[in-house]
Amino acid sequence: MTDDNQTNGVRITTRELYNELVRLAKLVERLANSLPDTETKVEDHEVRLRKLEQKAGWIFGALGLMGALLGVVSVSVG
Repeated sequence: MTDDNQTNGVRITTRELYNELVRLAKLVERLANSLPDTETKVEDHEVRLRKLEQKAGWIFGALGLMGALLGVVSVSVG
């Protein structure tokens, strides 16, 4: 007859669980500290977006001017 107190599992003490939790907390803290600052990334992203918007504005402005000039030329020629 088998003993009901015997299991096939692994016994983990609360001390072992606590030690592992502390180790993981330190690891997560190191990883979080190694990541770049969010504020810096957001500001950099905003600067790059402003530059792109300015370039797009110039391009669309130039295209609009060319379209207007082409319209004037086509009316005067035709």
